[in-house]
Amino acid sequence: MRVRYIVFKAVNEVACASVDQEMLVTESGALVEMRYTCISAGTELAKLSGLQPLPFPVGPLGNRAIGRVLQVGDGRDDLQSGDLVFCHGHHVSHAVISADRETAGLLVKLPDELDRPEATTIGMASVALTGLRVAQPELGDIAVVTGAGLVGQFAAQLLQLSGVETVLVDPVPGRLEIARQCGVKHPVGIDEAEDRVMELSEGKGAEHVLECTGVPAVLKDSVRFAARAGQVVMVGSPRGEFHTDLTSFLNAFHLWRPHGDLTLSGAHEWKIPLYPEHSSKHSIARNIKILADLVVARQLVLDPLLTAVFHPEDGQRAYAQLREGKDAHLGTVFDWT
Repeated sequence: MRVRYIVFKAVNEVACASVDQEMLVTESGALVEMRYTCISAGTELAKLSGLQPLPFPVGPLGNRAIGRVLQVGDGRDDLQSGDLVFCHGHHVSHAVISADRETAGLLVKLPDELDRPEATTIGMASVALTGLRVAQPELGDIAVVTGAGLVGQFAAQLLQLSGVETVLVDPVPGRLEIARQCGVKHPVGIDEAEDRVMELSEGKGAEHVLECTGVPAVLKDSVRFAARAGQVVMVGSPRGEFHTDLTSFLNAFHLWRPHGDLTLSGAHEWKIPLYPEHSSKHSIARNIKILADLVVARQLVLDPLLTAVFHPEDGQRAYAQLREGKDAHLGTVFDWT
């Protein structure tokens, strides 16, 4: 089979390549013809820019995809040819997804009405939902989300759906406007963020701070939003060097003082298992199904988050716009149809 895929040829150099590849379907997997794949901007731009060093050329990459099943492994009785699925597929035209614990491939059936480009962004919503699983917010709590990229946008929506008063903080006005279109009640710039949080919390601060940028400097500053004995949850993966005096940051966790005695927790998406296990209530597969149901019920808003759809041959332009046009570009999807 002739397979097209996105490749990073060098720093900030993107191309669409193709290769003849034999497709052998595993017992627990399926051959999937991709329809749409979503760029995970933080991770992929870090790799493309050299911030996260890789031996170039590298590809295919990416892991947020929607496609149609062409062939099913003998061990799957939950899928059939033609089914729409969400999968941890790369930016490719076709892929065999081996959905077992050894190969760590995700394959989840979706309702047909999600066969549209914006539905691929639920893969980023899954990252945000892991943050909520770790934070365990309760009805009536106050939360701060730092960063209005896709993960932060979804974190804010999901927190509000959980009955949590949520402040979404970002320096980019265009991203705050997108949040408003999605129904986020308190999208604010950096300069007004602390005042808004203290106003909503009567000076106490937020019980939960979800850091979704992966920028270490933002993580260090985010403790100012937290209430005493609150928690800071790292949803975004930290990258790049950051030189600072850590004493004030560490004291926010060590000392019992106003806005002190905090807890720092990691919430990398892979913290929870891919598929249901007896030892864990949650799984990434379960998260995807829950998110899909929320989209179908029109409770989780996707449309304003999709800001560009590109043909794979336009990969260079897709990543350049994400890198250079943060005010206007957010959810970016490749269309393989």
